Amino acid sequence: MNTMTAGVFARRGVLEIQKRPIPHINNPDEVVLEVEATGVCGTDLHILNDPPGHPATEGAILGHEIVGRIIEAGNNVTQYRVGQRVTIDPNLKCGLCRPCKRGKQNHCENWTTIGIFQDGGFAKYVVVPQKALHLVSDNVPLKDAIWIELLSCIIGSTDRISIQPGQTAAVIGAGPAGLLHALMFQAAGAKVFIGDVAPYRLNLAKQAGIETVNVKEANLKDAVMSATNNWGADVVVDAVGNQFQNALETVATGGMVSLFGMNSHAMPEVAHNLVTRKELTVFGSYVGYNVFPRAIAVLESGSIKPSQFTTHEVSVSELPKGIETAKRGEAMKVMVQP
Repeated sequence: MNTMTAGVFARRGVLEIQKRPIPHINNPDEVVLEVEATGVCGTDLHILNDPPGHPATEGAILGHEIVGRIIEAGNNVTQYRVGQRVTIDPNLKCGLCRPCKRGKQNHCENWTTIGIFQDGGFAKYVVVPQKALHLVSDNVPLKDAIWIELLSCIIGSTDRISIQPGQTAAVIGAGPAGLLHALMFQAAGAKVFIGDVAPYRLNLAKQAGIETVNVKEANLKDAVMSATNNWGADVVVDAVGNQFQNALETVATGGMVSLFGMNSHAMPEVAHNLVTRKELTVFGSYVGYNVFPRAIAVLESGSIKPSQFTTHEVSVSELPKGIETAKRGEAMKVMVQP
């Protein structure tokens, strides 16, 4: 058989299931992966919105949260061998621009992304360069392993936060990014609150032992203040992208605010004086850099189990159904297997 079934970004707002030729190595530093599974990311949903919330190349096979095995390696591939289980860093950096040379590869001026701008993992096979690969232990369950790419982004945020056992963290937004932040804070021994409007998401968080607040019915700030004797949360994460003011009101004096969620249309009014008067540390976190090994190590240690949020499994042929389920807010993480 010379073809495979693939999930293709056909045109604006449209995902098509197509037959595509099985890819082959074109450069000696490439490998062919047999895909075990690929996660559906929020970025995939944004790409498929109409109007789109994220650019992508029409005709590209989507899917960038990839776990697979090397089945063929080019002549210049020296760090990996056939049979090894790997994940990929889908963002391919140039290494030559000013951000790259300054250690800020997550701000590369020339990067491209596997599964967005070139063919990705919603298929049986994918070709990727050696530099994108990271080894993954066979001991990491597949339902956990598909979270590595997103977890690497979260660790880019949590590694900058010095939360201690017994402290309090508040996360605004119980989507995949918010829940991973909550799991990381939990693992550090913090008491964690999370706020959202969706009962489905909040129920998953509650099952994970996280204190939940339905912000349609109550105020996250009030819940945190009640639990901390009106002190506030030592750390607040805005995982939505338009909750800066709520974060400033919820965080304790001397606390930290991570602005993780992105919403280019949000122009919130912010009480700047709260940052000054409360002597807050506020930072943005974008993608993360040099963090894939840390993300893999966290999952290999078993300190967090995001598999509890892998709620749906579909084949590539069933991918449109999985996408629609996620768009309706009825799935947390959809795992796609060839």
